[in-house]
Amino acid sequence: MRTPDRLSRHALRTAVISTVTVAALILLLCIAVDVVVATSLRASASHRLTTDLTQLANAPGGPSLEEPDVDDPLVVWELDSSGRVVQSSAGAPFLPLTARRQMAPTAISIGRSDLLIAGTGISTGVLVGAVSLANESNSMATLMVTEAVVAPMLLALVFGGAYVVGRNVAGPIERARQRQLEFTADASHELRTPLAVIEAETSLALVGEHSVRDTTETLNRVAAESVRMRRIVEDLLWLARFDSMPPAPAIEPVDLVTAAEVAVQRFASIADQAGLRLAPVEATAAPVLIDAPAEWLDRLIGVLVDNACRYTPSGGRVTVSVERDRSHGRLVVRDTGRGIPVDQRSRIFERFHRAADERGGAGLGLTIGNAIVGATHGTWDIDDVEGGGTSVGVSWALSRSRIVPDDKLERSARALTDGPPRVRQQVE
Repeated sequence: MRTPDRLSRHALRTAVISTVTVAALILLLCIAVDVVVATSLRASASHRLTTDLTQLANAPGGPSLEEPDVDDPLVVWELDSSGRVVQSSAGAPFLPLTARRQMAPTAISIGRSDLLIAGTGISTGVLVGAVSLANESNSMATLMVTEAVVAPMLLALVFGGAYVVGRNVAGPIERARQRQLEFTADASHELRTPLAVIEAETSLALVGEHSVRDTTETLNRVAAESVRMRRIVEDLLWLARFDSMPPAPAIEPVDLVTAAEVAVQRFASIADQAGLRLAPVEATAAPVLIDAPAEWLDRLIGVLVDNACRYTPSGGRVTVSVERDRSHGRLVVRDTGRGIPVDQRSRIFERFHRAADERGGAGLGLTIGNAIVGATHGTWDIDDVEGGGTSVGVSWALSRSRIVPDDKLERSARALTDGPPRVRQQVE
């Protein structure tokens, strides 16, 4: 299934679940609000009715139904001791027999009107009053219509927001999953080749008789493939640890000049064997301090020098220089090789990407270098060299430490030769 389809399905599922959950909560909230509002309106009407009846019953000279001193729309009936209506307020409807003995507030329907009716005793019988529930009904109807209009709009917003959030959240996860699948497939492909060579060589060695020379050559080929496979595994383990976001290593001021000199010394014999000239480090100032783990910086410079030596033909030249301006330090590795085509520069940091006709490397070096540059907040600068070749530079902000003790510089220099780092940091 294509990644966009997976993202859409995941986002849609998230949106539906979120919308259903919110809809259930809104329904419960609406029911609770309706119950509270209905109870409040009924309590208000009951209080108004009983208060008005009490005032009317206690009026001096007895109740006067012609001009009662109460607010409309109260209607009142006066009943004698036998329950017969003696008098009623103007416009009062016929009072059903079942309502003539209702003393507590009770909702009834008379004709087409919904009324709240209650009674109170007087000296001559019973005084029955009623108020219309039309305002209560209208208020509840307005509330329910409002809920019916607002709730779908809110659910639509929830659905849309959940869908967008679902895609945004699932996007990085899906991309990481796809990257992991591609990484696993590429790693399997890279490891399959040396394993196949080792298997073939050992199988041939076990068949028939071989001279000591043949056996030695077979073992040398097996050893070479084993070394290549070990390097691939170490690089894969480095990247896996780097991506797992452990605590960041201690960062201290490191001298770029010292780091470059250590790398040049380490690759001097390799350059000699390849027939290359690896020039001494060219530095405009010393020291050039940046804030970075010393072992990471050593790994990065090693990757750049190794690539320069690998892609430079015999008789070529590789130079390492350190430059400095007011706010940045810059490491530059130049070679006189064939250069990097412009259309390939966007892919050189991809895992297992390498030149089609280049053998020996696994295409992980610049991936590791790019991870280190990103983690140390550096910036790449890749350009062509006049006359042929490539210039690969990395710039960092200078360290804020203006004065660094000599023993601290010595510790940083020693750390440059301690090997690959054991602690990793996630690339931003």
